[in-house]
Amino acid sequence: MPRVSLQLLLALALGLAFSYYWEPRTDSGADQRTSERRKELPQTYLYTTRSWAYNEEGTLANILEADWARHYSHADHTLMRAPRFYAHNKDDRSWSAAAYWGKFKHELKQLVLKNDVYLSHDQSGARLDTTEMVINVETRIASSWKPVTITQGLNRTDAEAMMANLEDETIVLAPNVESTYVHPPE
Repeated sequence: MPRVSLQLLLALALGLAFSYYWEPRTDSGADQRTSERRKELPQTYLYTTRSWAYNEEGTLANILEADWARHYSHADHTLMRAPRFYAHNKDDRSWSAAAYWGKFKHELKQLVLKNDVYLSHDQSGARLDTTEMVINVETRIASSWKPVTITQGLNRTDAEAMMANLEDETIVLAPNVESTYVHPPE
């Protein structure tokens, strides 16, 4: 019997000594690679988001919405899926733009739209389709250096690039502009 109690006492003494000298050291900081990866992660996630912007007179200037948005503060931009942009002018005139992907560059106040991009003049029904477009939300200028197609009814115009002033409601197309006009039936 004394042998068993001696073994238990020895095990207890070893356990106490182990717990007294054992100092678990947890790394308070992440390694360099983990720190770099953390910087690249989005700081904000938003789902089914919508923002309104008003001009100095207090009237609605534009609306920006998306299925989801992820803000990256280290790069000062927000990535969006299915962004939709609505520019409102005087006299309730408006433009709509949408795409599959979008990136809003905060410092430049630019909305970059990619994949299945369209811009439409809501009152006339004219629609411009392209693969990539940049909209400066401050100057309200939309531009694309990719091929564009404008359709309105049966009429069609193709060009290699465009610039649209959403405030003045004008579009400049160049170069290689080709247009098909269908005379409406009488």
